[in-house]
Amino acid sequence: MIIECGYWDIESEVQKRFGHRYFVAKHRCNPTKVELVFLKADGLEGKKELVEFIKKEKLIT
Repeated sequence: MIIECGYWDIESEVQKRFGHRYFVAKHRCNPTKVELVFLKADGLEGKKELVEFIKKEKLIT
């Protein structure tokens, strides 16, 4: 499922690759612009706006 956050479309399912877990966010106006928000043991790491939105929407269980 895709969730809208401002100009970003965030995939609500966590992606897994090479031992890393992350959310993928694509810019709505420029689809080649992609941001990753990584799940770390001590929290989330990535673009501040996206990290706050993911915490607010409680996409992590």
